Amino acid sequence: MKGSLRKRGKVWYTTFDLPRTSEQPRRQKSIRLGEMSKAEAQRREREVLAEFGDTPHVDDSTRTVGDLLDAWLKYVEPTSKAQVISPNTYVRYASIVRLHLTPHLGDVVLNGLSPGRIAEAYTIVRGKGLSGRSCLHVHRVLHTAFEYGTKTLRWLKENPAASVKAPKVANRVSHIDASMIPALLELTRETPFECPIALTATTGVRRGELLALRWSTSIDFERKRLVVSESLEETKMFGLRFKAPKSGKVRVIPIADGMIPVLLAHRAKQNAEKLRRGRHYQDNDLVFCNPDGSPWPPDTLTKQFAELAKNLGVKGFRFHDLRHAFATLTLKNGTPVKEVSTLLGHSTESITLSTYAHVVEGVAREAVNALADDLMSKRRGTSAA
Repeated sequence: MKGSLRKRGKVWYTTFDLPRTSEQPRRQKSIRLGEMSKAEAQRREREVLAEFGDTPHVDDSTRTVGDLLDAWLKYVEPTSKAQVISPNTYVRYASIVRLHLTPHLGDVVLNGLSPGRIAEAYTIVRGKGLSGRSCLHVHRVLHTAFEYGTKTLRWLKENPAASVKAPKVANRVSHIDASMIPALLELTRETPFECPIALTATTGVRRGELLALRWSTSIDFERKRLVVSESLEETKMFGLRFKAPKSGKVRVIPIADGMIPVLLAHRAKQNAEKLRRGRHYQDNDLVFCNPDGSPWPPDTLTKQFAELAKNLGVKGFRFHDLRHAFATLTLKNGTPVKEVSTLLGHSTESITLSTYAHVVEGVAREAVNALADDLMSKRRGTSAA
């Protein structure tokens, strides 16, 4: 429990949230601490918070894990006015709850839930063929829901998932063959897919970011740079809509010299199509869109790309792998992790490191081997002399 310490005149006060159930609105309490030094006020505040923090948690032996999961999903469900999480994230969470948590833990009474029972559920889920990463997502969803049940609803004294070891995850990043990219570009030459594939492979933008690019605000031909400020999202809740990028930050990415003529040719074709359709063209200023100018749904692009890859003989190569290819090849070319992380729009460098650890390790090993070979060869040369 945390308080907000403030001073009015010479008197110190602290304000904090009172424990509540899911049916109760948020309640706050303000306590007058009195006239004293700030250090004394902080000490007194800790005493007050400890006193109220000892309030017994809500203990209802009839409440189940399923009840808690339902309450948590209701809490995080996004609306048009307020969003704790994005609609796509909510859909994934709800799917995990429905498919993997409710069937195995939903009927378990909270009071009788043990870490062993949770671990047993993870084993069952993994036994059904779920990948390690998907099992990790199951663990994270359950852990987050229990945190809500512990700290907000106070249905639990402590989080039972906290003492359960998270499932191990094998690195899933595809091993990219650089020759795939030119082959894809050759296959899609003079088609609507050539430019988006080339731009993604040379900038590493996300699918939604690519489809939200606009000629007037995103493409700077003079400075040869890409400004990523939006992302196109498609959900059952809200349909197609534009939102902020995943990181929430605008980022600028250099455009390679070789991409400029490709973009210009793409714009020329788009302008010709706009003239042909006349008033039937929906001009959204989008760089990549449907022939009539309407937004290009992200899932549609994914399916169309999958068919292209299949025709090329590389079934299973996803559009997102173009982003992985960009990251992998730039790291192998010696670009610092910090710069790659910035280009990819990762919130922290640790995300880049954890995702592409095998690449970084490979680059480091090559550097160490090259140095060792150089030193050993000089040593042998000295010995021979």
